[in-house]
Amino acid sequence: MKMLLLIAFCLLALSGSAALSQDTASARAVGICSVTSNPTVYDGKEIVVRGLWRMVIHGSILWGEACPKIDVNLTETSGYKANKKASSLVRSLAKKDQFGSVEVVFRGTFRVAHERQCFGEMCEKYQLEAAELLSAEPIRPKN
Repeated sequence: MKMLLLIAFCLLALSGSAALSQDTASARAVGICSVTSNPTVYDGKEIVVRGLWRMVIHGSILWGEACPKIDVNLTETSGYKANKKASSLVRSLAKKDQFGSVEVVFRGTFRVAHERQCFGEMCEKYQLEAAELLSAEPIRPKN
């Protein structure tokens, strides 16, 4: 019995630390507009980034309200993983509005296209190779 209580306590502690690390990651996330305004600083580096996710015809992009004309092509790495709650929310909102946007936080590698290079179907200047979806929230209406 004591062993079961110890195991249960350890599992609770681990699940609490996982939630804490996701909150910490979200808090330290860099906005996608900050990243694209200083692309050489982030090129080739793994970052935690916050932005708005949206589907396009053959993929998806990240963008920001402060830089709506700049799209970042989004791909997933082979070891991609996603927070279950966030992934469920993204799927649910995408079903309601196929091309609607969702606030997301990803961990991934940022890339800048070099001369005669671009990313994705829209030939974007930037790309995020997402390794992990950390969080997702519906877009909050403005007052």
